[in-house]
Amino acid sequence: MKKLLLPFLFLAFSLNAQQKETVDLKWKISDTLTYNTVMRDLISEDKEEAENDSVPHDMSGMLKAMHARFSNLKYETKLFPDKNGNVDIAVMLKKADADSSETFLSQLAKLNGNVFLRGKVSEEGELLSFYYNRIQSNYISFLFELPKNPVKVGDNWKLNVNMISLDPNFKADSLYRKNSVQLKDLKTVNGNKIAVIEYDLEEFVSGDFENRMMAMFSKEQAGKKRYMKMSYKAIGEFDIENGQWILYDGAMETETNFSPMGISGNKRTEFKLTPDN
Repeated sequence: MKKLLLPFLFLAFSLNAQQKETVDLKWKISDTLTYNTVMRDLISEDKEEAENDSVPHDMSGMLKAMHARFSNLKYETKLFPDKNGNVDIAVMLKKADADSSETFLSQLAKLNGNVFLRGKVSEEGELLSFYYNRIQSNYISFLFELPKNPVKVGDNWKLNVNMISLDPNFKADSLYRKNSVQLKDLKTVNGNKIAVIEYDLEEFVSGDFENRMMAMFSKEQAGKKRYMKMSYKAIGEFDIENGQWILYDGAMETETNFSPMGISGNKRTEFKLTPDN
């Protein structure tokens, strides 16, 4: 009987030890690390909003076509160490798209060395590039921010992000926020210890949007209660020994009844990182 119980006791001991094990997640970038990158918007058409929108149909169609063209661009992300031991990040248009003359964005990127997005984090994954706009900083935090302190399975921490940003014409009467990142599991892949990290963030606000220009076009739309809900969910697998992602797959969802310039505000933005081996 004792011999039969030994394997189960060993398994229980191993699982308990794994749950209590503390790991330190840090970037270890000694040379340029490249990821094939997806950042793609998928717009969901809101028929009711489209019918009520005051923007001319031709203008709305042109804006939607422009957005669709931008969404098909391909990117790559390069991480490289700076002289202080921090990590510089550059999200770039891939050469085939950067050389294309079809899009305004690709031409604009050429003027900036094909860089679409920049950021900087510490070795510990703390966001350092606070000087960029909030959307850009959010993207860097989603993809590259790590917990400042050692963590064990089940531990939670927060990201330095604010997803919803509205102007002073908006007056909120209801809101909530959730910001949670968790170390879900530790596993071994090809002899390397991998941290499985789950992201679960959500922000919601509703209220009145006082816009005199909107009232000139449509009193019904100007007086309508407005809301916005944004969520971000992702799974990442971080190689602890080598200090880098081996897999990252996330999506940001936006739900709203406000459709500026005839483009539905409802969309899904996909984020994926895969090592360029």
